[in-house]
Parts: sequence; structure tokens; C-alpha cells
Amino acid sequence: MFRALPGFLFVLPLLLLSFSMAALAGDSPRPGDTVPARLEAARAAHARGDLARAAVELEAAIVDLHARVGAALAECLPPPPSGWTAEQPETQGLFNAGGGLSVSRAYAREDASFNALLILDSPAVVAAAAQFHPATALPTNVRRLHLGQEEALLRWDSATRSGEITLVLGSRVLLQIEGDGIASGEQLVEVAKGWNLASIRKLVGV
Repeated sequence: MFRALPGFLFVLPLLLLSFSMAALAGDSPRPGDTVPARLEAARAAHARGDLARAAVELEAAIVDLHARVGAALAECLPPPPSGWTAEQPETQGLFNAGGGLSVSRAYAREDASFNALLILDSPAVVAAAAQFHPATALPTNVRRLHLGQEEALLRWDSATRSGEITLVLGSRVLLQIEGDGIASGEQLVEVAKGWNLASIRKLVGV
């Protein structure tokens, strides 16, 4: 399911357009692709000074692109663990949070839950990346580990049986899995191994 937040930043469509078209469509328009027509309509509206119409056309284009990028990235989310159920992935434009895109999926088993979250091209990625600097002092319940070649941060609170595991790919992608009502932090690690990191890197170009 795709949900577009209210609000709009003029620069955001232009930034994401280059990535989205290269990653998903190549140089040739896909059948039924309305984005080129939307962009041309926005250009024409801008040329005649109708900025409101230009914004409407650009926002429609970015909503379409977000949905397509989100659908591709949703394929990279971890599968549900054995015995767990998973909801349909959700894609959301982060227009009111400085720009970017999020793709999330909820998993449940009795009273336990996981939530997988991928954030692309958002200030939240930069903020999270700062925690990975070797000189950064981490809380006592947070430890560094590796998932393959990727560094990760694992926070675990045994009192509340909750925590999260976080990864950052390049300067563009934040990956996080939150867990609640689970047995141990190792469950978070096992679920995080389900991220298709190679495909994410290929789609995003990091």
C-alpha cells in the first residue's frame, strides 16, 4: 500500500527522478508510464508561470516514482520467520520529514512483533550514520556486530524484551528492525539476515 504525505518540496522530485528512472526504467519509457507526460506538463506550466500547476504535476510524478521504487525495495525486505505472519509492505513519501522514502513491513506471532523499516534519501539516514563512527560512545545496551560485510548496531533491553538492529548502507539507506515481546536480541539478528542487501545496493547504487 502506498501513502503520500501532504506537503511538497520542489527539489525532491528532481533529486529522486534521476535515481528512479535509472534504476527502474532505464532510458526507455515503460508502457503506461505517465511520468514523462507529467514532467512535460510541469515544465510547460513552469514556463508560463503557473507554479501551482507545476507543483501538482511534479507531485503526481513523484508519487508514481515513489510507488515504483517502493515496490522494488519491498522485494528486499526480510521474509517472515517460520511461524510468523507478515502484513503487506507499506511505502510512504517523507515529504514532511525533509524528503525521502520509507518502506516498512510488520510481522507478528502471538504477543511478539517485528517491524522492518527501510528509509531512503532522508536526513534520518545521516543521523543514524553518525552512530556508526568509531569514536561515538554507545549506550551500555548497544553493541556493534557484523552481518556479513556490513556493520550493524544492536540494542537489546532484556527488561522490556525489546530492541532494534540498525544498518546504514552508504549515505542513502537506513535499515532497521524493531522487535517487541521477543526472547532475545539474537532474534533480531536472525531476522536482519533476511535483508537482501545486494539487491538494495544495486537498486539504489550504493
